[in-house]
Amino acid sequence: MPEGERSEVGNADGPSAESALNGNQQGAKVRKRKEYARIEPPSPEQLVQEDMINNCAVKTVISGIMGSALGICFGVFMGAMDSAGSGMDMSGAGAAAAGAEKQTTRQVLVQMARSTGQRSLSYAKGFGAVGALYAGSECVIEKMRAKHDIYNALYAGCTAGGVLASSGGPKAMCAGCVTFAAFSAFIDRMLDHD
Repeated sequence: MPEGERSEVGNADGPSAESALNGNQQGAKVRKRKEYARIEPPSPEQLVQEDMINNCAVKTVISGIMGSALGICFGVFMGAMDSAGSGMDMSGAGAAAAGAEKQTTRQVLVQMARSTGQRSLSYAKGFGAVGALYAGSECVIEKMRAKHDIYNALYAGCTAGGVLASSGGPKAMCAGCVTFAAFSAFIDRMLDHD
């Protein structure tokens, strides 16, 4: 028998145990005792780390930073696509303007870099604001309700959508609330992190 597993048939100290084991090999099942690994309690450092991660302010800042990073990447991609396409238009008025104003490769690259940088900054601000607003409101709502369910995502999505659309008036706020809440519920359901 492998080490750590014991048979519960008979006494392991006498000949009766050996005969019982031989009898069990002919058809009866031998029950083996499961052994479990010891669970270590978390260290004080791990407890502090968990408390920091569960802090709403920390979650909000982390989500804002991650949203900004995603916005920068998205802005670089979209800026590169936009800049690459604008230099290719050589029909009609575009050809006349290009003939009158020839740019060197360096000037074109500098212009593309500026355009991409501006677009990246714009996307970073937007994505960072959305991430921070959504994560912060979801964390506060979850702590107030003391529940972890899909309604937290709905309420946080409604809050974030309404606040982001506040400059457009009450109708825009209602539309932002409904659409962002529906999107949040859809993503929460797809991730299924209950």
